[in-house]
Amino acid sequence: MYSSRLFMAIGMIRQARPGGFCPACRVLMKVRDARQELAKPMVAALVVLVVAGVAWAAMVHHARAMAGMDMGLGPIEDFAVTWLVMMAAMMLPSAIPVVLEFVRTAERRRGWPVATGVLAVAYLGVWLIFGVVCYVIYTAVRMPWPNQHLVVGLALALAGAYSLSPIKRASQARCRALCALHGPLPFNLMWSAAVAGARYGLSCLGCSAALMVAMILLGMSSLWWAVILGIVVLVYKFAPPLRARYELIVSAALVALGVAYLMMA
Repeated sequence: MYSSRLFMAIGMIRQARPGGFCPACRVLMKVRDARQELAKPMVAALVVLVVAGVAWAAMVHHARAMAGMDMGLGPIEDFAVTWLVMMAAMMLPSAIPVVLEFVRTAERRRGWPVATGVLAVAYLGVWLIFGVVCYVIYTAVRMPWPNQHLVVGLALALAGAYSLSPIKRASQARCRALCALHGPLPFNLMWSAAVAGARYGLSCLGCSAALMVAMILLGMSSLWWAVILGIVVLVYKFAPPLRARYELIVSAALVALGVAYLMMA
């Protein structure tokens, strides 16, 4: 009894929704059927959180295994796997709003669980492509350099400056807009999921690309930096629109992180 009330309070359980297309039939079924059911949007959000939690556990294991090793990125296949796990850990939690809204819109249609998975894969695919492009550039300029700590500090400071740029602010606004799917989804649910995931990924990329460049330069085993930058991403995505002075504070904090890294290196 108490667990049922708790699940209803947090949105995991709801009253069963009547089926059918006839309005009169739906009213009769609603009166007759007082069953409870799992709230599919909340279940999907919980699955996303579980996947992100598993990814964080994998990152912790990877960071311990790589402790004391150099800052190189390794072979591209190893980098791609590590980067994908890192993006699942850092970025999937920030995609929960769009997952919730997608499932609310699609839950009455056949194949919605697969479509939700397609959305998540398309979202992570955008970040995977971005990571591979960064890897190619990183390798082409023969990093890490002897003064790599200066490059990392500068990258963190530039991420702070980028947080005030029109591109970042426009992308942040688009992220919020895409969290509300306006109207019903098109007939092809899988294609809709892929497009929604890719669009959300691109807007998220415009919002957080500078942070992820700094993350690559910091090294794939920098667990604490992943936590710090992951928190900044959540602030970008979940905080309401900030006043200019608060935007300046966030930017100054990132610049201060760059300075602190230089002092500790």
